[in-house]
Amino acid sequence: MDITDLKIGEEAIIKKVKAKEPIKGRLHAMGIAKGNKIRLLDHTLKKQTWEVDVEGTRVALRDEEAKAVEVER
Repeated sequence: MDITDLKIGEEAIIKKVKAKEPIKGRLHAMGIAKGNKIRLLDHTLKKQTWEVDVEGTRVALRDEEAKAVEVER
């Protein structure tokens, strides 16, 4: 499952980041790394942008980035 499978307000643990560089490096720089807690805060109506909280930092992800982050509830 990935971030897009979470419901608003739901928390999960990041299991894997499946993106290729340079996106993978950018996600890691924002704290999106294996083992970190992530919580879905909101998404746009068309689900093109996902707002998440990663260890206390708010991050907005595009759909392709959110789908590249594998999580476990």
